[in-house]
Amino acid sequence: MEAPEVHMARFDPDLDMTARPRPVAAEDVALYQRLVVNPLLTVLALLGVWTLLWNSLEVRNVYLFLASLFAGFVSLMLIQYHCLDCGRTDFILRSRRHVCPAVVHRSMTEEEPFFPPRVSSQVKAWGILFVTTLLALAIVFAPGP
Repeated sequence: MEAPEVHMARFDPDLDMTARPRPVAAEDVALYQRLVVNPLLTVLALLGVWTLLWNSLEVRNVYLFLASLFAGFVSLMLIQYHCLDCGRTDFILRSRRHVCPAVVHRSMTEEEPFFPPRVSSQVKAWGILFVTTLLALAIVFAPGP
């Protein structure tokens, strides 16, 4: 005598979800990210670029001048971000692709975070602060008449 075969149901309505969660595109979550911009590496690199630029002007070397200008533009890619939800730190160029579970949850419930401001606003604010500081230093250390 054979034992009857027991077939288990693959779908349990109490445990399984009836609808699969929709995939979240990385571009759609920019409003729901909580990222803080960190320009420390860029500021340190720009200090080095400033010394190279100053040295190239003193020795009148065109190639060193062009290399320091190139290094100045490349150093802008060293700006980093820090996620307040998961703690990840990475370069700002990859901030649009950062999706952690808290960001996905916030995007599904459609609640926008109040703090901090968007990444682009923070980068602009840091840029304005940097230029203002440079102008203030130029005024303070300007040679007198």
